[in-house]
Amino acid sequence: MNKYLIILLSACLFTSCSSVNIMKMRPIEQESIVDGGKEIVKQENNGVKIVASYDGRYQKYMVFDVELFNNTDEPLTISPKDFTALPLDINKQQLVSTDGQYTYSYQAVEPEEELGKVRAEMNYEETKIKRAKTVNTVLFIGGIIAMIASSSNKTPERAWRSANIGETMVQVAQIKRIADHEHYYSRMDKLSNEQHTWINENFKATTLAPHTSIRGGVFLEANSQAKFVQLNYTSDKTNLSFLFEQWFEKR
Repeated sequence: MNKYLIILLSACLFTSCSSVNIMKMRPIEQESIVDGGKEIVKQENNGVKIVASYDGRYQKYMVFDVELFNNTDEPLTISPKDFTALPLDINKQQLVSTDGQYTYSYQAVEPEEELGKVRAEMNYEETKIKRAKTVNTVLFIGGIIAMIASSSNKTPERAWRSANIGETMVQVAQIKRIADHEHYYSRMDKLSNEQHTWINENFKATTLAPHTSIRGGVFLEANSQAKFVQLNYTSDKTNLSFLFEQWFEKR
């Protein structure tokens, strides 16, 4: 699960960052154990147990490594959306927007839904590049036709203008083709990486059989202004919460 932190660090190297602020978290107000460099906390109530630790950042999300145990004798319907995060200020009060109109609260994302969004964007990029190819082809052919037509024009000035327009159209088509493909491959590479992330996330909406568990990343939007974060799990079976302190270290 430390792959999310690695992704963030790698991105900064590629953009020649001299330093980067790494978001750190540690659980407080509950007993924790350290395993593999991560501080792990757990709670259990009404046969539902959660073991959680902060696992790093992925894009705009903070990621918690969560294992949920169904220790009851009945199936348990679960979803990442059962988890919410409340960003808190230094006094452990819920953060409020600058205009005071609302308080911040974030619901965890469902990987299958994010996967659907990524695939829709990939389809959109495919449509865009096909349209761009059509436009580029029209420009290129139009330029060639203009250049050929210039040779049969009896007026030297008109012939020069026609040839110049034709050459410009061909050059624009070639430059645009390169730019379109660079954008397409860059965008598709990014989307492919996102698709891989969501496909391989195990914590998804499901029905958990009695005395089994599920483990994976729970993704919630991060808020850099928070001093503390309260991770909540709410279902018809139980309510559990974990408090984390948040800070930044410059690397």
